[in-house]
Amino acid sequence: MQRLFRTALLIPLIALACASAGAQEKKGLSTLENARGMKVKEADLDKTGTLPTATAALADRAARAFSKQDWPGARKAYREMLQSDPENALAWANLGAVEQQAGGRDAAAACFEASVRFNPKLAQSWLSLGLLYSGKGDHYRAMSCFTRALHEDPVDARAHNYLAIEAKDLGWVDAALSELQRSIEINPDYGIAHFNLATIYLEQKPPARSLAQRHYQRALELGLEKDEVIEQKLKAE
Repeated sequence: MQRLFRTALLIPLIALACASAGAQEKKGLSTLENARGMKVKEADLDKTGTLPTATAALADRAARAFSKQDWPGARKAYREMLQSDPENALAWANLGAVEQQAGGRDAAAACFEASVRFNPKLAQSWLSLGLLYSGKGDHYRAMSCFTRALHEDPVDARAHNYLAIEAKDLGWVDAALSELQRSIEINPDYGIAHFNLATIYLEQKPPARSLAQRHYQRALELGLEKDEVIEQKLKAE
């Protein structure tokens, strides 16, 4: 049985160069101004979080360090930021991304756990935490995290894809198929979900080769590399 494919997820470093996040507006009643004068809605701040106030210089330093893959420098900046606001969920999330990139999975998990503890509405933190659990083979905890991420953001195609991976690893193929179909319904250009759909269709008995071919070809059009196993299965009689 071939494992489904995914890419590693990093927390986007939201609004690193300013003290507040400039989130995309979805819904909400009132607006605020971040450090750059951009309008953001209060309801969105619950979903994206904001960095501690009066830490723009630290945010700039963290952003520069991260772009240079200077993990010790980025880590130091975020830890200083958390000294001024120990319960800042976004700073914990970004510190988690730093630890993840530096190879410290346990440290990263602790940071993301702190992030969702202080603000459980941060879907990105739930996603990253789920991927860390998945990497440890803890499929049930991973599924719990991805499900919570979807509760906070039901139209995140990646979360549906990740949930499908865990479902398939547990043998729940129908659930995996449903999640992948929802993923490409949300984002028809999500190549990884198309690739994973092709994999599942080929493992059906009998294989649904025409459906698999359609999704595999779409995945290639979207930039994914050819896969020898899938190519052989598509050619099999």
